[in-house]
Amino acid sequence: LSAAPILSLTPPPASLRSTSSPDFDVLTFKSSAESRLTWFPISGQYKSTGRDYVGHIATFEPSYFSFEPPTSEGCNIYVKTSKSSKGKCEYATNGGFFSFDKTLRCKCVGNLVSHGESFILEGMSNANYGITPDNKIVSGFIDNDTFTQMNFTHLMSGSGWLVRQGVSYVDSSGDLDVTSNFVLEKAPRTSVGHFRNGTMILFEVDGEEDINYGPDLYEMAELLVDLGVDSALNIDGGGSSVSVYDGEVISEPTCDDTSTICERRVQSFTCVRK
Repeated sequence: LSAAPILSLTPPPASLRSTSSPDFDVLTFKSSAESRLTWFPISGQYKSTGRDYVGHIATFEPSYFSFEPPTSEGCNIYVKTSKSSKGKCEYATNGGFFSFDKTLRCKCVGNLVSHGESFILEGMSNANYGITPDNKIVSGFIDNDTFTQMNFTHLMSGSGWLVRQGVSYVDSSGDLDVTSNFVLEKAPRTSVGHFRNGTMILFEVDGEEDINYGPDLYEMAELLVDLGVDSALNIDGGGSSVSVYDGEVISEPTCDDTSTICERRVQSFTCVRK
């Protein structure tokens, strides 16, 4: 999907762009000596519309989570999540939004911090999801000062704070135009979030854009709320959405937005590390 609310694709040379007042939530978690990864397919019907859905869920300890660029050099090449994550991640999904403009040096869109290294910083106007060295999960809209103070180990921009404090937040997420096709389109979707006890979740729902199959953002938030998720962010979706276990695709990605099952090459991914 195209992240229309993010307008600039070029990172500023030295500092983050100024934004409006910060509005974010913080949850402290306990470090864990193991990932406690559990993943499973899920299917059912949206309560609000009765339409069918199929997806994959992974839950795990945040100590083992990371946002990753395709290579150690950053967002410079398009790589399938199954390839980038193989040998590194027990579980993975596609990650943040990106540009298809191959002339750009860095093709990621928004912000990406991985293992303490900032690969791209384009400002804080969109919702972000991050993890700090002192075991805090931060979700929402942060400003430049907060970014500096938090010293994020991992951070990624999304487009849409879907769930806040256990309820749908789509109508209130400042980076969304709720009348836009981006919000209302039926398409594959991917989200990252956490439960109140600190356990994290990756949730990907399959779809096919050319036949309007998959959730809109309201339906995606509805599913997350029904699962008991406390906070969740919408990340890249559409033909980018994919779930991967131990380097093998377990979902049904539609890389060209048709019925063809194929995995898209992307610019970042989520990772539950081995």
